[in-house]
Amino acid sequence: MKRSFGIDLIRTLSILVVIFRHYRVTDGYNFGIYAIEFLFVISGYLIGQILLTEFQEAGTPNMKVVGRFMARRWFRILPMYYFALLLKFIIVHDIGWNILYYVFFLQNHFFGIDFYPVTWTLVIDEWFYLGTPFLLYGFVKMFGWDKKKLLLMLVGVIVLINLGRMFWVWKTNAGYESLVGNVPFRQDTLLIGVLGAFIKIHYKKVFDWFNRRGPFWLSMIGFLGFVVLIGYIQRDDVTNMNQYFWTRTIAFSFVALLITMTMPYLENKVHGFSSPKMNWLNFIISYGSKLSYALYLYHLEVLGACRYLWPELDKQLWIRNSLCFTVSLIISILLYNFLEKQFLILREKYYPSLKPNTT
Repeated sequence: MKRSFGIDLIRTLSILVVIFRHYRVTDGYNFGIYAIEFLFVISGYLIGQILLTEFQEAGTPNMKVVGRFMARRWFRILPMYYFALLLKFIIVHDIGWNILYYVFFLQNHFFGIDFYPVTWTLVIDEWFYLGTPFLLYGFVKMFGWDKKKLLLMLVGVIVLINLGRMFWVWKTNAGYESLVGNVPFRQDTLLIGVLGAFIKIHYKKVFDWFNRRGPFWLSMIGFLGFVVLIGYIQRDDVTNMNQYFWTRTIAFSFVALLITMTMPYLENKVHGFSSPKMNWLNFIISYGSKLSYALYLYHLEVLGACRYLWPELDKQLWIRNSLCFTVSLIISILLYNFLEKQFLILREKYYPSLKPNTT
């Protein structure tokens, strides 16, 4: 599958929303969490297409597909992550041997994320990358490529995660903030993205129905209405989310479903500007998507360094934010070209993709 301008646009906008939130450009209601939800769904949607296609092309359940997928993911994720982690450890080494929690993506549950806060999302992503190939492999091994049974399996797992989350909240009264980074209870968001990929591959009529302007805007209106409702409930204090059972349980899957319903149109019908005069904006959007991983890893670290070196700039946010964003952008461009891109070249050399992809 070729690169999609619409998905590049969402990735670029999402990382900007996250940065604006962390840099206090948008104080108050945390829109950044919905940017993360979009990124989770996109990840599930794209990875789902890759896995489902490669398993099907293999013909029979094949662990080589699982191993090849893992290797490609590791080339994509781990070099940049471990490089960032090493730099942070060299500068702030008080964490000691506890750094191993971060090495093995265990910080969300067993140590805490204070050492490197943004990595909570990578933990959820990485365990999804580890678990989903085996889930699909095991199912296909037992039942073959029966699309109805596979659809029921995906829906069933999503429902089970929701039931587990409901039981956990009922039993412990767990708060929203303890659930948003909970690895097993957040896999439904990414699996709903996989469900969208499954529908694209096996239920073309359903996919084509959503790949139209009307259903897209209905889905977007539903999503924006949900965001407004949560904003009213939250009212600048995330603990207000704990007043309701549904905001801590089914809300995660509900918003992921609304986002997934926008994917067909975003992937296929949103294109760059046709005017040559707007090529610069098309470039920014597409290149911003490529830089999004590096920007995500480093923007908050640059802000922390700026606060440490020039604390007085906190009183002049526009100067501080301009400086931090510029430095983050420069770092991201350098790391994308000299680290991330080089490992992607190695990935294509040793584990070439069956088809060009967007990940």
